[in-house]
This record gives sequence, structure tokens and C-alpha cells, in this order.
Amino acid sequence: MQAAEDRSACAQSDDHGRSLADRPTAHLSTEGEQREPGPDQGQTHQEREQAWPPSSQEETSEEKVSPETEELPTTLLDERMLPAPLHDEAEIDLFPGHERELVDLATVPTTVLGLAKGQVRESRQGRRTLLDRRLAQQLRRIRERRRGRSQQERKHHRFRTYLSLAVLLALIVGLLPPVGAALAAYSAYSNVKGLAEDGVRHLMNVKDLLTLDKSNPLAALEADKLQRARQEFRQAGADFLQLQQLVERTDVRDAIQSFAPEYASSLDMARHLVQVALDVSRMGEEMSGVGLLAASIIHGSPLSSNDKSKPLLTAQDVTTVQGSLVHALYYIGDIEEQMRAVDLKQLPILNAHQREQITSIVKALPQARQQINQVQQLIPLVSWLLGVDGHRRYLLQTMDNAELRPGGGFTGQYGVVDVQNGVVGTLALRDVAKLDYAGNGFQMGRQAPPGYSWMHMGNFGLRDSNVSGDYPTTARINIQVFEDEGGGPVDGDIAFTPNFIAHILDVTGPIVVKEYGETITSQNLADRLHYYQQDPAGIARQEQITGKSLHDARKAFTSLVAKLLLDKVRHLPVSKLLDIVKGAVKDIQARDLELYFTNPAVEAWLVQQGYSGAINSFKNIDGFHVVQANISVNKASQYVHSTFQDTITLDAQGGATHNLTIILDYDQRGPVYGFDAYSDYIRVYAPAGSQFIDGGGFDSGQPVCSAGRSSTQSPPGTGTSSPSSKQPIAGSKCDSYNYIPPDGSRYCPSGNYALGPRYQNPPVDSVGPPTALQSDLPGRAMWGGLTVTPKNCTSYIRLSWYVPHAHINPKDPSNIYSVLIGKQGGMVPTVDITIDATALHLKGVSTLHYHSDIHKDQVITLKGPQTAAKATHQARAATGSQSGPAAMVAPATAARLAGFPLLAQPFTIPTPAVTTSGRGR
Repeated sequence: MQAAEDRSACAQSDDHGRSLADRPTAHLSTEGEQREPGPDQGQTHQEREQAWPPSSQEETSEEKVSPETEELPTTLLDERMLPAPLHDEAEIDLFPGHERELVDLATVPTTVLGLAKGQVRESRQGRRTLLDRRLAQQLRRIRERRRGRSQQERKHHRFRTYLSLAVLLALIVGLLPPVGAALAAYSAYSNVKGLAEDGVRHLMNVKDLLTLDKSNPLAALEADKLQRARQEFRQAGADFLQLQQLVERTDVRDAIQSFAPEYASSLDMARHLVQVALDVSRMGEEMSGVGLLAASIIHGSPLSSNDKSKPLLTAQDVTTVQGSLVHALYYIGDIEEQMRAVDLKQLPILNAHQREQITSIVKALPQARQQINQVQQLIPLVSWLLGVDGHRRYLLQTMDNAELRPGGGFTGQYGVVDVQNGVVGTLALRDVAKLDYAGNGFQMGRQAPPGYSWMHMGNFGLRDSNVSGDYPTTARINIQVFEDEGGGPVDGDIAFTPNFIAHILDVTGPIVVKEYGETITSQNLADRLHYYQQDPAGIARQEQITGKSLHDARKAFTSLVAKLLLDKVRHLPVSKLLDIVKGAVKDIQARDLELYFTNPAVEAWLVQQGYSGAINSFKNIDGFHVVQANISVNKASQYVHSTFQDTITLDAQGGATHNLTIILDYDQRGPVYGFDAYSDYIRVYAPAGSQFIDGGGFDSGQPVCSAGRSSTQSPPGTGTSSPSSKQPIAGSKCDSYNYIPPDGSRYCPSGNYALGPRYQNPPVDSVGPPTALQSDLPGRAMWGGLTVTPKNCTSYIRLSWYVPHAHINPKDPSNIYSVLIGKQGGMVPTVDITIDATALHLKGVSTLHYHSDIHKDQVITLKGPQTAAKATHQARAATGSQSGPAAMVAPATAARLAGFPLLAQPFTIPTPAVTTSGRGR
């Protein structure tokens, strides 16, 4: 291409040169013609020369020629005859013999010589011819030189171009690696940021999918949401895995360190953060799988199917869950380790909201680890309970608290429920009498176990085996009696009062029993059950509807209600089932639902959580626990309200003196289906080492009168709770059954102190101190005995004892002294506590008074004046009460404060505080 350009330039130069060779004469003649225009303009050049007349100037003027230059004729060379580059200067060889030099044509001397006309014409013609030849030669030389110079200049230009290109290429080659690395570094950082943002987006999507609702924690266990969350975790993991591979590359890190050092620290932290993200993604994917398994169990409902061929939970499922939890703990540990090297504020890939969320999640990791550890402990226990590793069989007992017994009530019905692989079998309740009197004769003449001889009903069976307020003790007796009576071995004992069923009805709504035209609610449940179980009219109606005999029909209505209730529970949504579980936890705390299992690990967990129903051992706190047992053979407990009034006096030696009065207020407002008198065997448990002082109001076991003798004095107690062995002579007139105890332990507003038909033979015993002084539970002191309260009367049972080491802490103003009051199942007592701390001589602390109903074991704490003021403010803020002194907290207020620290104002100021721990209904 360059050669073609050179040839084109030469051709143009030749044409240009030829036009210049012809130009001089043409230009001169044209100039002359322009000076002398005339009619001969159309003549040729030769004709014009021959006919050209000389002008007057030519006649008078001649060209002057220097002698030295006579042989060198000159002419006037117009600069327009030369090419444009030669206008100013030109190298012209017009002077032979002289040294060649650059001549300025404007300075060349010219002389005009005068010639004769003919000579002028010849001379001019010859001169022009010679000049034309020489000029043509010079122009050719100029053109050649110019061509050569142009070629040389082009060569120089090409050389400079090549040189510049070479230099530029060298620079490019030299700069290409660092520039390329810088571009690669920036590109890598952009890829890191893009992948990170994409992965974080997936994790944020999971957060939106699995929103947690404190009121309904199971809302997140929806299979569709869990599947989508699992996919988001999987996609996030893929993004973060690519990101990890990118940020771990040595060349990328080196390039960013060299050419983008401002990104180097961020990239280093990103390496840690990407591992965190990978841990979260992998843990989330695994835990989503666990959630899907839980969702299938919960939404499948262990109660919704009796088909054992379709297990809800298998051993493989349990192994998978355990493995996922182990992995989760590893991931949590690694996340905490990686986050120590991360400063979220320096990561541009996160916005402020995301940083805040990640920070909150990291802070919650220790709690998450603790919860996972707890779940790990629960998995084998739950697996055992659900029969994953084998068939489970549990005894169920109803406890009628209208006939109060130590565990919560009289057992009128029982059932056995089978559980295997998470599937609960069919449940049916049966009349306990059909077990106790099954015809095998085992129960006939059977007596209560040692330590419970006061339960002298005869024919001791499952219906009466609820003899201890410590439920694990009672449950072991129940299981043994049930197996002895032919019920077979069981893996646990579950007992519940009508209160538990009523709380379920609050969730499910009323139950319509079409066959009987009844609608059962939580309010009328106990009344309607008693009607059909105890009232002759109700029993007759059952016989009529079922077509069965008395013993088979008597509990038919109760069994039908249980069947309808269970069927309704089976079809409840998960949110309602959760409400039942929440209520069940409160019922466990109130001992209206009691659980015992033969698996030591399961039972140990119940004890640890306070769900075992055991009586406190009072090893680290002072306190007492009252246990009552209605052995009246009636349903009068529903009309008896118990109040525990205790005055506690603290001394400077760290001891506490208790003066307890148990008030039984019997107001019979309906049928009791038995004897009117209320016989209540009462035991009071206190810390081991407590010293009994005095007592009163207990049945002494000695009749007030016998044949021919009457006495108003109470004979000394015999220490036994057995019926009196002194029988009056038949026909003797002894009106002792209307006996008024002189110690004021009974008060009947109507003046009728008669105990009713049961106590006419044998007669009424005198009252006195407790007859039972030996505890049936190891590690606890106990005093008790039988008490009898006439219909619509009030009994006052007194006990006093001293606790040498009452755990008094005068130097701890937040807990100077605490007392625990235990609650028995099947009842809601009122406690009225007065703590006299005068002897401690603490500034601002003297006497405290507390009054409230309790719904679970309750702890009352005496505090110092500073903490009292704070407790007062908190309690008033919680209740919205007005400021001002108050002597006690009313029962209604205490009920509203269930689950919060409670306060009672003392009689003196400044005010110490009392708080109650625990949560009631």
C-alpha cells in the first residue's frame, strides 16, 4: 500500500513539473496579451511575434548586460512559475562555473538590454528556447530532488511512526500485566460482591419465609414454607461456595493487594464472613429437613390416626435429627470463631439493616447452643415416650377433686393407652370398680401400705391408692396395685382432675352429647359428671339409653364425653393444640395434671423441670406443704375452702417459729352424694429437723363419752388415727355427737354441731394434737391426723413448730428470708402469711403480711427497704394500682399478678417487700 502511494505521488509530481515547463512562455505571452489586448488575440504565438510592433519603450531601451555575464543571459523569473514550496527559496543552477548555492530569486539582479528589433526577436526567441530548456532541466532536478526529499521524509516519517509504535508497544507490553491484574482484581472484587449479595438475599428470603410468632411458635412448621426455605438455603450455599473458591484464590488476593489495596481488608474479612454464610446455609438446609419431619409429625398429629402401620416417627428419623443437631453445634462454634475476625462496619456488601440483623443473630448464638443442648437431651426421652424403640403402655386415671385425695382426687375411672412409633392407640375409660371388684378376689381384705393406715376403707384398690401428696410415691403405688389387680405392666401413670379437662374445653368449645340432650362446657362439666355418676336419676337414664345394667351403665355418660372430647381434639388445628399444651404446662404446675414414668431418665427430667408433682424437700428454703384427703365417702370437697394462716417469727439465731392455722370453711351448697360430715385427713410437711411444738383440732381417737360417763375435757391423744376402740353400751344416752370442742376448733354459726348419722355409732371423738408424728416421706418432717367438720361449719386446725436453720440472710437485702408454700392438686387454697422480722433489728424491716390464693407452689420473699421500694413500683406498674399503703394483696389481684413478682405492704413503714416466685394460672 505504501508503494502504491509513492507511485501516485510521483505521477502527480511529474504532471505538475510538465505544466511548469510549459508555463514560462505561455505565461509571458499571456502577460503581454493582457498588457496589449487587441484584435489579434486569436492568433498563434508565432504570428503574434512576427506582427508584434515594437513599442516606444523598446525603441528607447535596451537590456544592459554586464561584461562578466555576457554569455549568461538572464530573464525575469516570476515566483508564480515555481511550485508552492519553492516560492521563497530554490536551489537553481543558473550560473555555471559558480559554486552551487541556495539563491533567493528575489535578489537576483536582472538587466534589460536594448536590442534591435530583429535581434530582439531572435535573441528573445533563442533566449527563451534556451531558458525553457534550462528551466525545464532545473525543474526536473527540483522535482527529482523534491521526490527524493519526499521519499526520504516519508522514510523518516515511517521510521518515526514505527519507532513510536515500537515504544508504545513496549509500554503496553510493560503495563499489560499490572493493568490486567488490576482489572482482574476489580473484576474479582465485583464478583465477590455480587455473589455475596446474592447469597445474603437468599438468606433474607428465608427470614421472610420463616417468620416466628411468639404466640404461635409452630406457625413456621408449614411444609410448603419449609421446602422453599430449604431451597433458598441450598441456593445460598451454592453462591457462598463459589464465593469461597474465588476469595481463596492466591492470585486474586495478590492482585487485589497490589492494585486495589483499599479492598484487601474487606476481602480478608469477607473470607471469614463467607465461611459464616456457608455454615448458616448448610445448617439451615439440615434444620429445614428436621423441620419438615417435625411438621409431618405435628400436622399428622399423633392423635389423628390409630393406624400403627403408618409410623409417624422411626428410629431412622431420630438418628437423622440427632445428627443434624450435632452438625448445628459445630456450625455455631465455627460461626462464633469466624465472626471474631469480622468487622461488619467495614464490609460494603452489607447495608446497615443487614449488619444489625447479623449482629443480633450472632448475639443469640449462645442461647441457640443452649437450646440445642436441651433438645439433644430431650430426643432420647421423647423417642422413648413415643415408642420409637418399642411399644409403650400408659395408665390413665381420672381424679375427682370433689372427693379430694392427696394426689388431687378420687380415682373413679381408668384407662390404658398404647403408643408406638408416635401413633397413639384408641383410648377408652372404664369404671375403676370393674377393676377393683373384677372377681379375682385380690382386693378383698387388702390393706393400705405401711404409713397410710389412716386409709382404712377396706378392700384397698386402685380407687384408693392415691394416698401420698408426693405424686411419684403415689404413682408407684398405683402402678403396683394396677398390675396386682390384673391390669398388666405399664410404663407410666398419668392422672388428671376435671380442671385439666375444663381447660381443654376452653380451647375446643362445648361438646354436644346428642344422646342425652346435654351440652358440656368447662363450667358445668363436674356437675353433669357427678349427676350421671352419683344421682339415681342420672344413673337410671344411662341404663335406659344404653340398655345396660347399673354397674355397666353408671359411667357410660362419662366415657361418652371423653370419647367425644378426644375426637374433637384429634381434629384441632396445630395452633389450638399448642394452646392445649400451654394449658397443660400450667396444669402440671398446679398438680391438676400429674405425670410419672418408669424410665429413670424421663422421670429425672420431670424432677429437674419441676414437673414431677413431688413435694419440695425444703433443703435450701423454709416452708411447708399441706396435704388433705377426703375420706368422708362423699363429694363434699367442692364445697370446702382451705385457708393456710401462718405467723412466722424470725429470731437472731437464724431460726423461724411457725404458728399455722388451717381453716376449713365448709359451705354445702349442693348434693354431696354421701355423708354430710366432712372427714379430712390432714398432714403438714416441713423441713427436716423441724421441731414440733404444739397442735390442736385433730381427732384424738378417743370418744367424748361412753356408758355412764360424760366429759367436756379432751383426753390425751393416743397417737393413732384408728377409730375409737371404746364403744358405748347399746341403748346409752350419749349426745356427744353434738359435741362443741372447748378449744374452739369448730364453729357452727347455726349452733348445730352434729356430725350426722355416720358418727352416731361410734360416738364423736374428742379433739387434740396431731396423732401422726412420723413422716411417710424421707427427708421431711410431718405432723397430721384426722379432722372432722360438721355440715356448714368451720374447723380450725393448729400446728406450731420451730425451724432451727431457716435460711435467714440479714446481710442480703434482696432476700432476707423466703418461705415456700406448697400447693396440692385439685384445690386452690388461700394463704395468709405474716413474717415478723423485728428480732433481726434490721433498719426498715419489721413485719410483713401477704394474702392471696395460690395456683402452684409459691415462694414469698422478705426484702430490705431499698429493694422493697423498687418492688413496690414494679408491682404497682404491673397492676395499675394506685399508690398508697396496703395491708395485703387481695386474691383477685394475686390472680392477675400470676407469673409476676408480687408485693404485699407490711403494717409499718418503711416498707419491706414480699415477692412470690413462679407462675400461676
